[in-house]
Amino acid sequence: MKTIRVTVHFTGPVDIKKIKSGTSMSIPADTTASELLTLLDISEPHKKYVMVMVADQKQDLSYRLKDNDEVRLWLLIGGG
Repeated sequence: MKTIRVTVHFTGPVDIKKIKSGTSMSIPADTTASELLTLLDISEPHKKYVMVMVADQKQDLSYRLKDNDEVRLWLLIGGG
């Protein structure tokens, strides 16, 4: 199986226990942003609250990650 490497960055409110922010990880080629969130143990109901950015561009969860992508995860929160 072909793999690619991506680096994942996230802020404190995104609580990922499997890796530290800035970790480079090997994942299967053709992995989508949604599948990456699953690999990071983010549950399906919580995915809608996470914004995925690649190369400073917001991406849909269907975005297919590419080798050497820098992925940034942000928790969408509001207040008022």
